Amino acid sequence: MAYLVLARKYRSTTFDEVVAQEPVAKTLKNAIATGRVAHAYLFTGTRGVGKTTVARILAKALNCLSSDQPTPEPCNKCDVCESVSRGEDVDVVEIDGASNRGIDEIRELRANAIFRPSRCRFKIYYIDEVHMLTKEAFNALLKTLEEPPSHVKFIFATTEVEKVPATILSRCQRFDFRDIPTSRIAQHLRELCTRENVQADDDALYRVARAAAGSMRDALSLLDQLLAGADRVSDEEVVRVLGTPSDERTLAIARAVAGGSSASALGELAGILQGGVTLQSAVTALTETFRNMMVAGTCGGQSELIELPETQRQAVAELAKSFSVPSLVQAVAVLQGVSRSIRGSSVARALVEAALVRLSESEKFVDPSSLLDRLEALRGGAAGGFHEKKNVAPDRAAPTGRFGSAGTYAPARPAPAKAAMPGPGGPPARQAASPPPAAGATGGNGGPAASASPAVRPRRALSTVEQNEINKDPVVQTVRDLFGAAVEGMERDAPAAGPEEDE
Repeated sequence: MAYLVLARKYRSTTFDEVVAQEPVAKTLKNAIATGRVAHAYLFTGTRGVGKTTVARILAKALNCLSSDQPTPEPCNKCDVCESVSRGEDVDVVEIDGASNRGIDEIRELRANAIFRPSRCRFKIYYIDEVHMLTKEAFNALLKTLEEPPSHVKFIFATTEVEKVPATILSRCQRFDFRDIPTSRIAQHLRELCTRENVQADDDALYRVARAAAGSMRDALSLLDQLLAGADRVSDEEVVRVLGTPSDERTLAIARAVAGGSSASALGELAGILQGGVTLQSAVTALTETFRNMMVAGTCGGQSELIELPETQRQAVAELAKSFSVPSLVQAVAVLQGVSRSIRGSSVARALVEAALVRLSESEKFVDPSSLLDRLEALRGGAAGGFHEKKNVAPDRAAPTGRFGSAGTYAPARPAPAKAAMPGPGGPPARQAASPPPAAGATGGNGGPAASASPAVRPRRALSTVEQNEINKDPVVQTVRDLFGAAVEGMERDAPAAGPEEDE
């Protein structure tokens, strides 16, 4: 007999055997028991969570020959149950929506739907990946879907429910299949290993369950692959097959970051890469590690949100005490950004190493928001703060213009006067926008201007001592190191101080 993979060999055959989809199974069982079975169902969820399995169980429950009516407990022994389990029954038609997506296929389905089933109570059409149907195919299905023959039931399945038209959704009962928790997957894998007489480490099964990302089928496929390569499922074998770094290595990088040792962090990363682990897998594992520490620091080390074996859970919780929660949040954000940046990059390793150095030396990096706040504070101090603190006579005028020297800025040009509002009987009066006259300006007869607007008082120039004190600030030094050339160029190109011309 041909070998059956674990995903097929241990496929659930009753509603009670479905893993982690109890709300869906309970609702369908009650609907069958009370005779309230709808004519159309829509199953949505990620891959490998049980949509096709539940659809086959529902088909068996409606057509089981061991009962004279639909039953929530199919026998799985009659010809109908066995043929449905194999996907070979003539009255339970399974259609791949990706390859049968056109209007011609739907027209053929409508033409065949009017004929009664050959031996079953209901003719059931199961369309997988229904979102792949064309717009024309959906439109051709609408009328039949709304008012099908009494002997026809429709079951649709999709992983992208947002692509299904609302006109289809409104004609179906929708069931959302949730991702299976890691602990439930690991528990199910343990039960299957016991039935297969296979020895397996708990850490290894947890690692397989985490790699499956909520998909039971993916977990069973990985377990099948491991059993083909070794008689015993160990953590070392899982790391080798999956190509992921061990938890000890990722925790070592996290410890190096906590200790501020960027050299150790880069050394551990190099060791991971030399072991054949891809850069993307390493970043993903690091992100998961820092995420677990963030949860431990926020919710406690025993939180159910940390899906790890007990020994690893304790290690993560202990290491999380070396970080503040904001720093862990920042680390997750940085690593996630790097994960997106390295895809297709020719300098991917350099980006990851730079991220580790940044996390290890985070106290040496200035936060942009705090940098701006401190610069604004320095601007205020340059305007007059030093004059009140120290009685120092100015001996050198700072450069003025659009951009002044560090710690200073040029005053803004006064805004032009607004045009007068139009009166009740005429157009608005135009007023020329002109700068206020300078001090000592005279009117047309040689005397002072009678109606001159108050002049804007210029900011006081800083002395050499004051300027040197500002330049000692680490924030100012950082800005000059980063943007020194640009600032010097703007200061050099700035116009000399003097009366501004009308634009």
